[in-house]
This record gives sequence, C-alpha cells and structure tokens, in this order.
Amino acid sequence: MSKIESLCSAGHLAKTALFAQWAPEALKGFQALAAGAFTPGALSVREKEVIAFGCAHVLRCPYCIEYHHGLATQAGATRGALTEAVWVAIAMAAHAPLAHASIALRLLDGEAVDDFYVAGGASPLEALGASAPAAMRGYDALQEAAFGAGELDAQLKTLVAVACAHNLRCPYTIERTVQRALAAGAPKAAIAEAVFVAIEMAAGACLGHAGLAAALME
Repeated sequence: MSKIESLCSAGHLAKTALFAQWAPEALKGFQALAAGAFTPGALSVREKEVIAFGCAHVLRCPYCIEYHHGLATQAGATRGALTEAVWVAIAMAAHAPLAHASIALRLLDGEAVDDFYVAGGASPLEALGASAPAAMRGYDALQEAAFGAGELDAQLKTLVAVACAHNLRCPYTIERTVQRALAAGAPKAAIAEAVFVAIEMAAGACLGHAGLAAALME
C-alpha cells in the first residue's frame, strides 16, 4: 500500500487515470455518462456548467469545485453567475433539513409516521418557525436573496436548484424545486437535462474521491 501524506490533494485527481487499467469498461461508462450529460441540448454548455458548479458545493467535493470552475469559465460563465449558483446551492442545502423537520414535528405531536414523505408535507412548518422566529426570518431572507434578481435569470436559478435537490436526495426539495422550475417556464427537456447534470456530478464526485483509493492501491 502506498504511503500518502494528504487524504485530499489536487494530485489525487490525476490518479483516477489508473482506473483505465483496473476497470476500463466502468471508466468508459462514466465517460459516456459525462459526455451525454454535458452535450448541449435544451441547455447550453455554459448553463450546464453553472448548474454543475452549484451541484459541486452541495456534494462538498473540492475536486468538482475546481474542475467545473475551470470548465464553466471556459464556457463563458462569469464570476457573478458562478457566485449566484453557489448561493442557490447554499439555499437548497438549508431547505432540505428544514423540510425534514416536518417529519420531526409529526413525531413530536405523537403521530405514528408510516409515510415519511407525504406530498406537500413539508409545507406546514409554522410551529417550527414559531419556536425560533429569528432563525426562520434568517432562513426566509436567505431564500429570497439566493433567488432574487441578479446575473442569472430566474429560470436558470430554478434549474440549479432542481439539480442540487437531487444531489441532496431530498424528496421534499425535489418536489418544491421542480414545481418552481415549471412555474418559471422551464421546459421539461431543460429540467431533465439539469437532473442528468446532477446524476453525472454525483458520479463524478465519487470518481474524484476514488483518486485517494487509487493512490493507496498504486
């Protein structure tokens, strides 16, 4: 086993090339997924890279943040656009645990919970807000600011949110963001492409971190 000094270094990303020797067909499958997910369609490469940059943050993957910053910049995304995508990701990362608090409230009320994810079940959170009104006001302010007017248009922000919701694996957040994207006029094809960016990003984050495994096995 190789001796390494860091568990997460930029050099580990290059080690993923070793999987071409150890698992060539699997690596080719990932590369096909990546090529398909980022092929322009209803969304441009720039739009997909903006979405990917947001996803990289909810996935908490430093390799993805660095990699897609470079690709997004090459595709013409500005610093302002990428910064706004990060704030949408932060807002979504805040929404997922808040939505799950609806389950806690049901349990605290003595309800026998058989279906954890009832459609629309994340909405009645007044009791939670009443327990910490200052925190709830702060949450509302974050959501409003993240989705407010800026360099990214409202529709693209909702698509960043849809993708982040999938990477957060939160049904309530998926429900909310897909409905929001449809209300913003996003075509179904664009929503589907945003979802596939999220799927590729989840796989890519695993591959990036597999560089550590490769460094250990080398």
